[in-house]
Amino acid sequence: MEPAENRNGALYTVVLIAAMLSVAHAAIFVRMADADPMVIAAYRMLIAAAVVLPVALYGARGEISRLTARDWKLLGFGSLLLALHFATWIEGVARTSIANSVVLVTLTPVWLALWSAIALRRPPGRATWLAVVLAVAGSAVMAWGSVRVGLGTLIGDALALAGGMFFAAFFLVAEDARRRLGTLAFVALVYAGAALLLWIPVAGQGLTVTGFSGETWFALVAIGLVSQVVGHSGFNWAVRALSPMFLALVLLSEPVLSAGLGWLYFREGFGIETVIGGSLILGAIWLGMRAELPRRAEPAG
Repeated sequence: MEPAENRNGALYTVVLIAAMLSVAHAAIFVRMADADPMVIAAYRMLIAAAVVLPVALYGARGEISRLTARDWKLLGFGSLLLALHFATWIEGVARTSIANSVVLVTLTPVWLALWSAIALRRPPGRATWLAVVLAVAGSAVMAWGSVRVGLGTLIGDALALAGGMFFAAFFLVAEDARRRLGTLAFVALVYAGAALLLWIPVAGQGLTVTGFSGETWFALVAIGLVSQVVGHSGFNWAVRALSPMFLALVLLSEPVLSAGLGWLYFREGFGIETVIGGSLILGAIWLGMRAELPRRAEPAG
C-alpha cells in the first residue's frame, strides 16, 4: 500500500495547485467587474460567507458552540486583518500601478521571516532567506519600467505595503487558530467577520452596489466562489500542516499565473521582464519548498 505520508503529500499538492489557480483568477474577475474596488472586496467576502457559514453552522455547530473567549478574540482579530488586507491592497491598486502593488504585497515572506527571527527567535535558514531574496528580486524585475513617482503613487505604494503586512499577520493568526479549530469553522467565521467589516465603509461611502451588468455579477460571484471559497480556503486548510512562510512563498506564483491567464483569456502579451522575474519567483518557490517542508516536519520541542 502507498505510505500515508505520500498520500498526504499528494493531497496537499493537489489542494495547493487548485488554490493557487483559483486565487490567480481573482485578477481576471476584477478586470471583468465594472464596480468600485471596495465593493468588489465586500461582495467577495459576502458571497464566500453566504456559502460557507450555513454549512459550518450545520456541520461544525458543536465545534463552534465550544469556542472559548480566546478563540473568539482570535477569530475577530483574523477577520479584522483579512478585511484590512483587502481594503488596503485594493485601494492601493487604485492609486498606484498593479506592478508596484505586486512588488510590495509580495514582501509578505520578508515580514514572516523577520517575525520568526525577532519575535520567535527562530531565524529561517539560509535557503529560506535566499528564497525570500529571489522572490523579491523576481517581483521587482516583473515591475521594472512601470514605476511612477508622485504623492498619489506613494500613498498607493504605502497602502499596498500595509496590505502585505496585514496578510502576513493573518497567516500567523490562521496558523495559531487552526491548531484548535477545523478549517470549516475558521473560514466561515472569519469570512463572515471580514464581510461585515468591509460592508461598513461601503455603506458609509454610499457606493453603488446594485444595477450591475450580467458580466459584472458573474465576476462578483466567481471571485467569491472560486478565488475565496476554493482559493483562500485551500490555503487556510493547508496552514495546519505547512508553515506560513512556505505558503507565502507559494502565493508568490500568483503574478506569474495571472500573467499566463491574461494571455490565455485576453491574449495579453508579456515582455522579457515577466519571463525573467517569473523564473526567479518560481525558483524561490522551489527553494522555499525544499527549505521549509523539512523544518515543518521536525517534532516540536
